Amino acid sequence: MNSTLTASSVVRRQLTVFGVALAALVLPAQAYAVSQGLNLNRIGEAPIGAQLAVYSQAFAPMLAGLAAWLAGGHGLRGFDWGFRRVPWRMLGIAWLVPVLGITLGYGSAWLTGLARFAPGNVTDSTGLHPALGIALGLLPGIVPYLILALGEQLGWSSFLTTRLAQTRSTDATALIVGLCWALFHVPLMLFIPGAIDQDVPIPYAIACFAVRSVAFAFPLVWLRLTTGSIWPVLVLHAALNAALHFGAGAMTTPTEGSAWFVGEGGALTATGLAAAVAATHRLWRDPG
Repeated sequence: MNSTLTASSVVRRQLTVFGVALAALVLPAQAYAVSQGLNLNRIGEAPIGAQLAVYSQAFAPMLAGLAAWLAGGHGLRGFDWGFRRVPWRMLGIAWLVPVLGITLGYGSAWLTGLARFAPGNVTDSTGLHPALGIALGLLPGIVPYLILALGEQLGWSSFLTTRLAQTRSTDATALIVGLCWALFHVPLMLFIPGAIDQDVPIPYAIACFAVRSVAFAFPLVWLRLTTGSIWPVLVLHAALNAALHFGAGAMTTPTEGSAWFVGEGGALTATGLAAAVAATHRLWRDPG
């Protein structure tokens, strides 16, 4: 009994350190970016320091997770990094979920006229046939996003998920991780211009993003815990960003009010991803 209580207290202390360290890393960096007038729509015009302050936040969960792990009295050798090989099928499932979700969300907007389908945009920006441009964006295009996803998922998946799962069910762990993931992005959406479309109310965008984050956390957590590997999680996260920015987003011309439905804070983006998670649940809940 004493060992159980001791283990639980260690986990609680680690989770507390994780939250405090994450806030200590994110909030000052964002305050500095704001003080430099950074706007994500014109990020290339911002001072290098402000750009680094924003991009470095992708590694804040990893750093907070490592700090919290060390606070538990463990050496880094015991940290479950999750770099284990998995079958290609697992990576395919991880890629499918976000690509299907973004397709459902944006496809609904295109069909209803809430956003304009414009595949010619891909040719204009890349000089390639739209089909080839999208294929490149959704396959090799996920590589740069894998690097950014690594910084986040070593925190969310290899630390927070594995720690929470010691005392909670997988679904409860997924709910908590999803809420934390959404909360992590709230300061960015509140204070950094360009993080969300200016025509969309911030509370609305945050609510849509929270729905998306919580829904997406279920395959993220299940794949991490059932495979013991971080690779499916990295593909899941990177493919979401690639499908959103290199895929559907690249083929969309905004219309009046389209930001309410597509994009980072759009309702159809959130519902499309939630629908894809529900439709594929047998794949990621029982990946064997």
